[in-house]
Amino acid sequence: MKKATLILLAATLSLQARADDALGTLTVNGKTTILKAVTATEEAGESGKWLVILASDRKVEGDRSVARLAKLAKDGQLHAVRILWLVGTDTVRAVPYDANLSTSGQMGQERPTLDLRKYGSGRVDAEFESKMMGQDWHFHANVKATVVPGGTLELEPEARDSGSKAPGGDKKLALGKLGYAYSEESFQHAISDANLDAVRLFLQIGMSPNARAKSGTHPMILAAMGCGDQAKGNAPSEILEALAAGGGDVKAADGNGSTALLWAVEGGCSASSIKALLKAGANPNTRAKGGATPLMFAELYKRTELAEILKAAGAKK
Repeated sequence: MKKATLILLAATLSLQARADDALGTLTVNGKTTILKAVTATEEAGESGKWLVILASDRKVEGDRSVARLAKLAKDGQLHAVRILWLVGTDTVRAVPYDANLSTSGQMGQERPTLDLRKYGSGRVDAEFESKMMGQDWHFHANVKATVVPGGTLELEPEARDSGSKAPGGDKKLALGKLGYAYSEESFQHAISDANLDAVRLFLQIGMSPNARAKSGTHPMILAAMGCGDQAKGNAPSEILEALAAGGGDVKAADGNGSTALLWAVEGGCSASSIKALLKAGANPNTRAKGGATPLMFAELYKRTELAEILKAAGAKK
């Protein structure tokens, strides 16, 4: 192959590697649109430099002002999400553009997550995903784009309403304000954080007390493990009670065969939480992999009250 041909091939491959690319979805009221086009600009705002990304179902040529985007969306010619990141901070906003959305082109309460894989030298490679906070729209997008200089940042108007028409929307928004999306992974984070208010909201909205993220610890065991952390106070015990009352599986065990009851007694959970586990059907004579029983732990750690509760339930060494 001639040298000129090799140079041309290398240049072609380089251009392909640097091509702008988006792969994502925008779902509005249950209807999903594929996002396949992207543009990225750096714009100046009062608080600093912003990275502005437009992920859309078609390329938007020319004027990409807020007013034009809103008109295109209203006319059914555009379905898009405009993502704004205040560079170097945790501030990330997302604005949907869709004719079927009452808050199209308006800035709401949504705060998407940002996984920035690369940013610099005029390129951005990132993943964005909205939190499930009760809004009737959500999105997920992976983008790779050339970043070009823009002008002064233009922000969309604040939403007249939250767009929270989905079931449990108000509570999901309340959950979002506590910093949690409505997902199994966030549910586990709330339990690990001993955030009782958040866990109660999750359960009220409909999260199963047995839901766990992929390869995660069972919620009942996770809560019981938290009792050993004095900094968390009584919250892990109350969370354990809430999970048990909601139908949590008291027979669930970790890799060593230890159930929530074993963890709860060892960690010193409250007497009321031990009673709640027993009332829900926990086996007072369950054994860990090494043969230890809840009563053994209670006596070992001199938890007299817990030992009496266990004995009353038929526990033996």
